[in-house]
This record gives sequence, structure tokens and C-alpha cells, in this order.
Amino acid sequence: MNNALLQVFDLVTTFAMLLVFIRFMLQFADMDASDPMIAPAYRATHIVDVFGRIFPTVAQGRISIAAIVLMLLIRLIDISGKAALTQQGIAPVPLFFTGTISLVLDFLRMCRYLVIGSIIVSWIVVFTGSVHPIVNIIMRLAEPILAPFRRITPNLGMLDLSPIVAFLAFYLLEIFIGGFAASFMPMLG
Repeated sequence: MNNALLQVFDLVTTFAMLLVFIRFMLQFADMDASDPMIAPAYRATHIVDVFGRIFPTVAQGRISIAAIVLMLLIRLIDISGKAALTQQGIAPVPLFFTGTISLVLDFLRMCRYLVIGSIIVSWIVVFTGSVHPIVNIIMRLAEPILAPFRRITPNLGMLDLSPIVAFLAFYLLEIFIGGFAASFMPMLG
């Protein structure tokens, strides 16, 4: 019973985190909420707008601090809920540190998955010659992530190395931050 409840709790928090991440990326990619393909995601994450009354947006409204705070709250609820369901306690300082580090790692992981998705859909576009609206959304979501890497990678014509460089950069950052957290966590007790 407790194991099933833990799995359901994990599923709900993971789904909520994914929804808020998609909302963050939609806003970061400056995608309009009136687009009929995007509007359901904005409606499903209306709570970000509620938090937006407290936490401002930055970078001309493209970076939603409210979405970041909401993702942190979801992560803290996830960690403390799992600790409670497994009848373990977690102190506030380790909870905050673990929540923040796991949020950063989750964010990097989701960015890597988005880069992988953009690679796959770009191949689909090349092989089929058609662009479905979902493919277009994935490409537009990945563009703000890939744009900085496009500036530093050489232009090889048809071959775009920026997704590979972005994937490796996110992966190495994930390893570095995970290693730092693993070495720092025992100091918190």
C-alpha cells in the first residue's frame, strides 16, 4: 500500500514538474499563449500566472521567476512527501539544499531531453519533408537553448553541431553539479 502510494505521489509530482517546465520554456521561447496548439499548456499551468503576481518576470518577460519558484516548491514537496511516506525525516537545511540541487539537475536533464527531441524532429523533417505543428513547437522550444551554442560552433552548412555541443555541455554540467552536491551533502548532516 505504502509503495503504491509512493509511486503515485512520485508520478503526480513529476507530471507537475514537467508541466511547469514546459510553461517556463514556452515563456522563455516567447511563444504566444493565443496559439491554439500552445493555449492548453498555458491554461493547464495557470498557477504560474497566480505566482507571477508575486514574483516578477525578467528579460523582457521571457524568464518567469514564478515558474522557477513553483518548480522549487514542487521539488521540496516531492522530497518531503517521499520522506514522510517512507517514515524518514529531513531537516529544513538539507531539504532546501537537496531540493535546489535536484531542481538544477532536473532542469539540466529536461534541457538535454529537449535537445534530443529537437535532433529527432529535425531528422523527421529532413526525411519526411513535412512539418507538423508539434514538430514546430519542439523546434521553437529548443531554439533558446541552442542559440548560444550556435554562436560558438562552426558553421558547417547542413551539419549543425550546436545540439551535440549543447547536449555535452548539459551532461558535463549535470555531472559536475552532481559531484559537487555528493561531496557537499555530508557536511549538512
